[in-house]
Amino acid sequence: MSSLQSIAAEKIKVEKNSQEFGVKLGVSRLIYSPGSMGQSISVSNPRDYPMLVQSRVYTEDMKSKAPFVVTPPLFRLDGLQQNNLRIIRTGGDFAKDRETLQWLCVKGIPPKADDLWAKDKEGKPAVNKAVSLNLKLSVDNCIKLFVRPESIKGHPDDVASSLSWVRHGSQLKAVNDTPFYMNLSSLKVGNTDISDIHYVPPFSSYIFALPKGTAGKVYWTVVTDYGGVSKVYQADIK
Repeated sequence: MSSLQSIAAEKIKVEKNSQEFGVKLGVSRLIYSPGSMGQSISVSNPRDYPMLVQSRVYTEDMKSKAPFVVTPPLFRLDGLQQNNLRIIRTGGDFAKDRETLQWLCVKGIPPKADDLWAKDKEGKPAVNKAVSLNLKLSVDNCIKLFVRPESIKGHPDDVASSLSWVRHGSQLKAVNDTPFYMNLSSLKVGNTDISDIHYVPPFSSYIFALPKGTAGKVYWTVVTDYGGVSKVYQADIK
């Protein structure tokens, strides 16, 4: 497994964990046109206490800051309340023939009993010391931000059927000859579900491990631009 593949698998775990512990985002992905003046996304606090909300955009490898700003970058969000974030491109030389993947990460930072920012209008702590002992976990809710050049028309699910599949022993290679990231939602070979699934980059490939005895056609679905699930596609293995 490559370093990018390991990062992708780890981000799936983070995304699942953030559903339970972090702030909630209004969408599961963003499609950003390089010529756009910005994109907005809602963020809500499902808890009954305030949280600090901190946001940043990273490059695909999750190691570098991407050429975007998020406003406001840090603010208090009261319990059971909602606010909007705006993501604005500040530079970057993005590919013109394919999508580029970035990550929007929004962190919900829970309060401690003595945090000044967490006090209410009367100066009282938002949480007592006993409760604050259980509020130590700050989790990034990271979603995919796809920079999609204007030269690319349509949607990933329009061309998802063009994925091709090649078997090499106990490995299955998915080949993506489209300019879109193919974000697999499900993958099955014959009657066997492949559990370790994630995206296949544009004009690239990804190798999946096959359980022993796996045989038959490949069946797959992809995540749409709106966060839904496409129809089921099928193909023979080459």
